[in-house]
Amino acid sequence: MESGTNIKFAEGINRLKKPILPLVKMAEFLYLTGPCKTMAEVLDQLTKPLALEGLHYENPQQILQPYESLMREFEVLKGEKRLATSIPFIVSEKQEPLARRQSLGCWIRQQILDRELEEINSMLCGPCGCVLCCTGPDSKFDSLSGFKGNMKQEYFEIPLADSEVNLFVLARVDSGESRAHTAKSSPSLQVNHIAFYKHEMALYHWQNGWSLILPKGATCPQLSEETNRCMIYAKRPKVCRKPQIFPYVLEKTDDMAKRNDGVRIPVYMARNKMLAVWDCPYVRELQDEIGAYAEMSGLEPIFKKSKT
Repeated sequence: MESGTNIKFAEGINRLKKPILPLVKMAEFLYLTGPCKTMAEVLDQLTKPLALEGLHYENPQQILQPYESLMREFEVLKGEKRLATSIPFIVSEKQEPLARRQSLGCWIRQQILDRELEEINSMLCGPCGCVLCCTGPDSKFDSLSGFKGNMKQEYFEIPLADSEVNLFVLARVDSGESRAHTAKSSPSLQVNHIAFYKHEMALYHWQNGWSLILPKGATCPQLSEETNRCMIYAKRPKVCRKPQIFPYVLEKTDDMAKRNDGVRIPVYMARNKMLAVWDCPYVRELQDEIGAYAEMSGLEPIFKKSKT
């Protein structure tokens, strides 16, 4: 008989058991070492069930299809196309520049994992019943998320795109002073001579865009107190869709590099790690499955608390 955890998270667990990266790496190898001129030609050959590194994929072509546009970037290595977007300057953990093929592979795998883990997160987050991402520090919902004790943070920030601001009917702080700060600025923004996070929750227009600030005890206005569910789940902000399992194939640094044409571009470091946020109940329940997913994807799993 299946355990309650396996039944509750069945859809997400099934995805964790069959990560996409082993297939991506195989397709990359077939493309770069074979006669195919396009990645589409490679995918056309992968119509039969496939056993790979102990994993069974029933229809590899169908599984890879949603990622084809990202995988087509490999075609630049054969001179068949130009990159859709320029990639950053990528270095190893020893601060040594990576070769072009390695850099491109890391860049593509990071984007593919971003997409796959967002999908897996949606499968795991709903059944979890957790609202920890929807509340400020020390809210009445903390116990539902398995979090106990006073948090050190004064507030939590939910970054918003301009198009997402109207999802919330709240007071707005939009001034020259707010737009000269970020939520993390030191000293912090003062509103009526009081730190912004000491006020009621509100929408703030910062130097780097809008965000919803949830101070201590606050709850997102779109979280239903009756059902403990998001009332705008289908159109929730993009940041709310982000997984609590983060791929760190690459990590952005504070450095900049100069291309041959003089343009300055960001520097990323190849980490080949995956961070799972321990605060999240499904991460705690599925630690073994998440760790196995990371290792099958060629990544080192790291479990770490976010809210303290």
